[in-house]
Amino acid sequence: MPTPAEVILRKAIVTHGTMSSADWEVMDAAIKDRAFISSRVASVNFLDTCQAKLADLLANARNGDGALVSRAEVVSEIMRSARAEGIALGTGGLADPGSEARANVIIDTNAGMAAGYVQAEMSNTYGARLAFPAQELIRIEDREKKRNWQRRWLDAGGHLYNGRMIALKDDPVWTAISRFGTPYPPFDFNSGMGVEDVSYDEAVALGVIKPEYKPPETSPIKEFSEGLEMAMKVPGPKSSRLTELQGRFGDQIQYNPHTKSLKFDGAMIHDVVRQIKSDVDAGKNTTTVKAKPSVGRPSQLFCEKASLPKNTERILRLSPSNLLHVLQDHVGVDKDPNNNIPLAERELGLIGHIWRNPESVSIGNDGHWELTKRAADGSVYRLFVSQDDNGGLNFHTFFKTKK
Repeated sequence: MPTPAEVILRKAIVTHGTMSSADWEVMDAAIKDRAFISSRVASVNFLDTCQAKLADLLANARNGDGALVSRAEVVSEIMRSARAEGIALGTGGLADPGSEARANVIIDTNAGMAAGYVQAEMSNTYGARLAFPAQELIRIEDREKKRNWQRRWLDAGGHLYNGRMIALKDDPVWTAISRFGTPYPPFDFNSGMGVEDVSYDEAVALGVIKPEYKPPETSPIKEFSEGLEMAMKVPGPKSSRLTELQGRFGDQIQYNPHTKSLKFDGAMIHDVVRQIKSDVDAGKNTTTVKAKPSVGRPSQLFCEKASLPKNTERILRLSPSNLLHVLQDHVGVDKDPNNNIPLAERELGLIGHIWRNPESVSIGNDGHWELTKRAADGSVYRLFVSQDDNGGLNFHTFFKTKK
């Protein structure tokens, strides 16, 4: 079972500078479940900082002084990153990525959803549903301005039992009341609402279930996750769904021919890296993984430097053997400690962003092109690619160096 920090880190960073929270709300739960995004933010470095620092907080990591990472420290880092990226507005409200209020919402929403997922997995095992088949929507934190959750509950098809909002754990009402399309809390931004288990005996006494009730063997959380996977399936690379999503997110959305599904390219890279890592953990020096994740079209800057047509349809495919090299030489502990900073595995998901939007492009004596982008801490990501005789684009390596 994943930890909340692992749930946060498995999400692909996705940028889109124009989508509001209302725009994001109407997107499929399958997309939202797999993406780390903040409305109206197009800075990869800012989102990367939010994700990494939040994961540190959830994992009880220690900072450079050896102290546990605190919430105040994470808030400060998020605000600092917004200023460094030039996206802080100075208005101080929720619409300002550099405000304390916005940093707190980012932490509360994302941390809450990660914790909510982990808790939902634990409370929806078959044994847990035998003993506690239902749950109640309750207020767990006070709010000055409280939403009318009872009205929202009834409008979503929920029932009241002695005035209490109670339903079986597999009841669709849990997804219906959620702004995020998930059957676990939080159900809205800054809502203050959560859930509490209702025992079998109490559920019978209230009339929620009959005495002979037995829960389904399959966890509703497992069914929900499988439903999200199915929602990403498409007939092929010419799917209208792919066209629709690429219209919103550009070529961050890719068609995976191996799974016949849509994914953010960062998530595709994570999936392949996990498969490769299992080979590494098994002591293999080569990888049996065949899938080659793609990271979309090159940037205009690269096209200009490499004399490629503008907006070329060519894509960069990441070979498993070269990803294996990156894992072995640059992730965790770098083999060149004098110049390099070890990459975290999650940072491999940033390759697509650097490919689409590098800060500099240059060619070396070996004919390999180097694309660079500054990280949030001032260090530099370096991506190396080349062209073959047929005009194809090949990935070679990826690492990070000191400032």
